[in-house]
Amino acid sequence: MHIKQVIIERFKSYKDQTIAEPFSNKINTVVGANGSGKSNFFHAVRFVLNDIFSGLRADDRQKLLHEGAGHAVLSAYVEIVFDNSDNRFPVDREEVRLRRTIGLKKDEYYLDKKHITKTEVVNLLETAGFSRANPYYVVQQGKIMAMTTMKDHERLDLLKEIGGTKVYEERREESLKVMKETEGRRLRIQEVVAQLEERLAELDEEREELAKYRQVDKERRSLEYTIYDKDLHETRTNLDKLESERQQEAEEAARVHNEMQEAHTRLKRLDKDLKQLTTHQASLKRKWEEVGEEKAEAIKTHVKVDLDVKDQEDIAKTDAKTQAQCQKDLKGLSKQIESKQADLEKAQLELQHQQKTEAAVQKRIGEAERRLQSLHGKQGKKWSSKKERDDSLNAEVQQLQETLSKQQDTTQTLQAEVAQLSSACMDKSQEIGNQQAAIKQRRDTLTRCDREQNELHERRNSLQNEKKEIWSLEDSVRRQTDELRAELLQKERRLENAIARDINRGLQAVKQVTRTHNIQGVHGVLLELLSCKSNLHTAVEVTGGNQLFHVVVDNDTVATKIVEVLTRDKMGRATFLPLNRINPSDVNYPDHGSDAVPMLKLLKFSSKFAPAMKQVFGRTMVCKDVDVANKVAHRDNLDGVTMEGTQVSKKGVFKGGFHDVSRSRLDLMKAIKDLQEQVDKANDGAEKREAQAMQVENDLNAILTEMQRLEPKQHYLREGIAQLESDLASLTQQENSLRKQLEQKETRLQTVEANIQELKQSVQEHQAELRTELHNHLSAVERQELADLTPRLKQLQEEVVRVSAQRMEEEARVSELEDVLNTNLLKRRQELTQRLEQADVEADRQRLESRRKEAQAAEAAVKELTDRERRLEGELEEATKQVRDLKEEADNLRDTETSEAQHVQDEQKALEMLMSKRSALQGKRTELERKIKDLGSLPSEAFEKYRDHTLQELHKLLQKANSQLKKFSHVNKKALDQYTNFTEQREELARRQTENGRGEDKIKQLIQTLDMRKDEAIERTFKQVAKNFREIFGELAPGGRGELVMQKRLRLDPQDEPEAEEEEEAGPSDRPDAMERYAGVKVKVSFGSGETMAMKQLSGGQKTLVALALIFAIQRCDPAPFYLFDEIDAALDPQYRTTVAKMLAKQANDPRNPAQFIITTFHPQIIHETDKVYGVSHQNRISRIDVVTKEDALDFLQSEENRQKTNE
Repeated sequence: MHIKQVIIERFKSYKDQTIAEPFSNKINTVVGANGSGKSNFFHAVRFVLNDIFSGLRADDRQKLLHEGAGHAVLSAYVEIVFDNSDNRFPVDREEVRLRRTIGLKKDEYYLDKKHITKTEVVNLLETAGFSRANPYYVVQQGKIMAMTTMKDHERLDLLKEIGGTKVYEERREESLKVMKETEGRRLRIQEVVAQLEERLAELDEEREELAKYRQVDKERRSLEYTIYDKDLHETRTNLDKLESERQQEAEEAARVHNEMQEAHTRLKRLDKDLKQLTTHQASLKRKWEEVGEEKAEAIKTHVKVDLDVKDQEDIAKTDAKTQAQCQKDLKGLSKQIESKQADLEKAQLELQHQQKTEAAVQKRIGEAERRLQSLHGKQGKKWSSKKERDDSLNAEVQQLQETLSKQQDTTQTLQAEVAQLSSACMDKSQEIGNQQAAIKQRRDTLTRCDREQNELHERRNSLQNEKKEIWSLEDSVRRQTDELRAELLQKERRLENAIARDINRGLQAVKQVTRTHNIQGVHGVLLELLSCKSNLHTAVEVTGGNQLFHVVVDNDTVATKIVEVLTRDKMGRATFLPLNRINPSDVNYPDHGSDAVPMLKLLKFSSKFAPAMKQVFGRTMVCKDVDVANKVAHRDNLDGVTMEGTQVSKKGVFKGGFHDVSRSRLDLMKAIKDLQEQVDKANDGAEKREAQAMQVENDLNAILTEMQRLEPKQHYLREGIAQLESDLASLTQQENSLRKQLEQKETRLQTVEANIQELKQSVQEHQAELRTELHNHLSAVERQELADLTPRLKQLQEEVVRVSAQRMEEEARVSELEDVLNTNLLKRRQELTQRLEQADVEADRQRLESRRKEAQAAEAAVKELTDRERRLEGELEEATKQVRDLKEEADNLRDTETSEAQHVQDEQKALEMLMSKRSALQGKRTELERKIKDLGSLPSEAFEKYRDHTLQELHKLLQKANSQLKKFSHVNKKALDQYTNFTEQREELARRQTENGRGEDKIKQLIQTLDMRKDEAIERTFKQVAKNFREIFGELAPGGRGELVMQKRLRLDPQDEPEAEEEEEAGPSDRPDAMERYAGVKVKVSFGSGETMAMKQLSGGQKTLVALALIFAIQRCDPAPFYLFDEIDAALDPQYRTTVAKMLAKQANDPRNPAQFIITTFHPQIIHETDKVYGVSHQNRISRIDVVTKEDALDFLQSEENRQKTNE
């Protein structure tokens, strides 16, 4: 075993919690400057080990508390953690924690956090090897100094203490004291025996006169016995008669009480029913009014929905009519469009034919004009030469080719424009198709949205109805819960009023403290933790009394916490029942059948609270009547109580009377528990309904959100459809315009192409002419051709005018038909189509169906509310009638209860009177029995001698006997008894005197044995210490030698010899301390020089070495598991410090008996041998201890030595 760790907090200079790093199980050295707290650290360890600081007063404890800046310290503690792996402590743990805590008013020990006494700590340490006779496991400088100056006889006393001879001396002193007391008792016995002899002689003379007196006294006692016996018989007869009357009265009282109890129970039940019925009546009335309001609101809703239905029907009819008319108009218009389109196609075909005919005629005219012009030119031209002609023709050809080139360019441009317009027309047609598809898609989406909107509308209405139902139910339950809470509060107040004010104040304070400080383990008052049948309430209440309001807690720690707060804050008083401290003994209940039953068996409670219940109700039995309760109290030594509350205590106390059951605290507690359960159940239901309402509200919000989301979507779709239709009309117009442009471009292209053909033909003709010879006149064929061309050209011109007029007529007709179609018929068809689409009969039908469902739901709601109103009205009338009937019955019961209560009081008074008479008779009976008993033993004839005499005759005879007895008034009536008593005392004293003589011999024998054992213990201890001293001194002072010499007492003084001889003659029992065999222990040492020296011849360092050697020798006699050395090397010479350090290291590593050392030093020799070094520092009046290296410790010691030299 060794010290593993030391924890200090607020002890002396250690303010904050200081936890020293675990110590080595060998050598540990503590270094630090003077005043840093080394000694305080040692004091802390000794403080726990009870080596010092025992029996502290308040001011002594105050000095041990830390003093520093800030708040005053009120408590401190030091805890030592022991390594118990070798099981030196009788504890089944490898680590043991011993703590000592002090405050201004406390000084306590804790073993592994459990409170123990100081005696237990001392015994524990002695078990582990710390002997009170050998306190040298802690060595300070002062103890070493005392050893150096110790005298020889003081060393002898030290050996006695170590050897345990003090025990022998104490027992010897006790034996001498007993011998002295025995001698005193022997002398007193002799004196008493002499006095008894004298008194016996006097009593012998008084015995004859006493015999005559006894004869007359026997006659008197016989007479008195007969008188007393007759009175006793009469008293017993009266008692039996009175008991019969009391039994009848008790039965009558029980009957009346039962009737009153029954009436009270019925009245309570009626009051409860009346209250519930009144509440039900108010609830019905409130519901009836609410239903009326809901009905009015439903009628309004119904009327509004009916109007909506009518409006929707009108809209549907209008839309259906519009749709039919539009369909009719659209059908007729479609026929017109088809007819016009057919006419337009025919006109366009005719126009194309006329255009082709006109083009052919124009072509022929051109050809004729060109040929005519050529012939005229040939006829009219007069070229002087072929060359001139060729030049002129080449110039014309060149001009024609230039024109041809331009016309070809125009053709290419027109062809590109025609292709572009054709592509644009195709794109517009595709765009129109896409637009129509988009319109159809949006119309389908709008239809779905309308359908979804209607479905959401129906779901919204359904959820709103469900929400109203839940709200109505919640409101009803909330009112019911409020009523229950009000009733619960009323019951709680009634219970508080039934409790004494100071008890109630204390209980309220306990609840507040428990709640505020979150204290666990408080179960409530005893009253709350039990239940029983209602007919036992009175018995339980009178048995428990104020104990019913004792607070049950898990343990005394919980109770202490609450009491501390109550005391500190002056909040009141309370009584606690800690379950860990209550341990009532089990009771063997007698078997009385059903007449008496243990109260514990009639109570219901958790097994956890059984100790508290046993404590209060364990020794009480519920009895059938008072007689059974009396038997239980007197025969079974238990308390008895009747169902009516009459108590018979085992101590003889009888308590009873009227108990007002209407103020029963158990009834109130039962009602409170029932109401609390109802409130909790209602709260649970309210939470579920609240969750249901929340879910409905969430669903409704989701639907409304969806409806709100759909409304802009529908509006957007409608606007989008209108915009798309508008865009479609625009696209159609654009397509028509493009198609007109395309036709114009195509017509122009045809014209340009015809011109190109004419130009090419002219060029060919000119080129052909260039290849002919020059002729200045026309040939006959040419002249004939010229003559034919002129009329034919005129004919062709007339034909072209006619064909052109026909073309223009067809163009006008086509244009007219297109205008009719585009600006009238097609536009009207589009408008009709839009109106037909807007008149959505299906959507109107769905909306109308939705409105009709709403109307049906509203009508059903009105009908259902009307039925509910009628039903509630009928229930309200029935409830009102029941309330009236119950009130009448309750009034009758109250009258009956009042009458029965008066009857009970009368019966109770009669019973009390009978009980008073019975008590008087019982007292008289007891007195007569006592008097008969006081008469003493009588002869058998005395019981029958005067049995036939009357009381008057007996009193006369008694008076005569008393007159005779007066003559013997001077006689010592106790002479015979005294004579016998004194004789017995004389014999007893003689026996005791003999026993005292034998005891004195045994004590003398014991003293001799103790003296012999004491000498043996001294010699044994001296030999062991002397041997150890010789070995240790040889180790500490190499080459030196040390011896302890026992000095025996010599009788050298002649003046002392006679006295000594007298003392020896007195025997061993009177042997004084001055006659002991040994006078002292002397120390003789030599330090290598061979010269033996006494202590006074040694230097200071040598004396210290000798003292240390003696201490180590004493320690080896009774080894401790660890040692505390405080600067033991301070006065040693340097060479001896080294040997001391080596010896400590040897002892620490001893395989048989290793020891742990904790040492303070200012020198380096022990540091070299140490296993762990601790440094103590001090700052701001606060100390701390930390592990340091050997190098740091040596540096510190060197600096301290240098500082001291500098100061010197």
